[in-house]
Amino acid sequence: MTVNIKNYFQDIHYSRQNAGFVLNFGLTFFEFFYGVVINFKNFLYKKEILKEKKVNAYVICVGNLTTGGVGKTPIVIELANKIAKEKKVAVISRGYQARLSNKYPNVIKDFKGLKYENGLLCGDEPYQLAKKVLKNVVVLTCKNRYLAAQEAIIKYGCEVIVLDDGFSNRKIKKDKIILAIDSKMRFGNNCLLPKGPLREPLNQIKRADEIIIVNKGDVEIKEALVWAEKFNLPLSVCTMKPKKVYNAVTKAQIIENINEKQGIIAFCAIGQPEQFYSFLEEKYILLDKISFDDHHNYSKDDIKKLIKSADYNGTRTFITTQKDETKLFELIRDIKGYSFNVLELENIIEKIK
Repeated sequence: MTVNIKNYFQDIHYSRQNAGFVLNFGLTFFEFFYGVVINFKNFLYKKEILKEKKVNAYVICVGNLTTGGVGKTPIVIELANKIAKEKKVAVISRGYQARLSNKYPNVIKDFKGLKYENGLLCGDEPYQLAKKVLKNVVVLTCKNRYLAAQEAIIKYGCEVIVLDDGFSNRKIKKDKIILAIDSKMRFGNNCLLPKGPLREPLNQIKRADEIIIVNKGDVEIKEALVWAEKFNLPLSVCTMKPKKVYNAVTKAQIIENINEKQGIIAFCAIGQPEQFYSFLEEKYILLDKISFDDHHNYSKDDIKKLIKSADYNGTRTFITTQKDETKLFELIRDIKGYSFNVLELENIIEKIK
């Protein structure tokens, strides 16, 4: 299994790894100063010394308190498509790790369809969003959510803005905040960055209007729901489960299980890869698990690394996520003798209270 620095710190954040005395002291030191900055910022907004900008549309934020992959994107897609049956919707993402500059708004999809055919250009999550939302949804990327919202309203007449992430970004006024929480990881060690996974202090949950617990294959999901009830907010659960596996180049669905004796190489670049690997282990033998940093932009060297692992383990088959698929096509489409496949998930959101 390949381990990287980011995953090492995630192990510390979620108490899977002991930091040691010296490192723990350093992390605690920097956590203190991070907390001072974040608390001061929130104080300025509370006192209206800094003010959130209001736009002429209803703004919904799907965010989280922690770093890493909680599972917001499927919720954003579900929410945008539901609203789009009655109103024009814009989904706005920061476009993290995209090759396109996000200083000004980029339209990834308009009412006519996709503007880009390459996830490397516009970012993995925006591209995934753009492929799955309905015709009546515009997808934009920009680090300035206010600018992007203005473009969506003025140019496309959007009545509802859905922010993919942005809980900590307070430059735009939000009418509703939905907080997504990983059922297993929750808030880790409950510490702020860099000692823990929290981007905001826990007391900022009070800014949320609703909580969605993302069920990451948690057999004790009832325990997670009981835990979440203490926040006294409307509560739902989003359950993700495997839908199908298909070839990343031909898009043909794989009906039969891959030869279990042969096994596969699983790889991904997502924030919390454990659930992805767990889903695959239900059907396949994982000969290697290769985890890249979240939002990693793949290169030819990465593909060589994957093929080297496949040759060493005696397989020609890979499986990755839909998020990763968006950035792989140009690199793998002409590779012969190896099968690159994608696990597609479906999600069900159920209201609890």
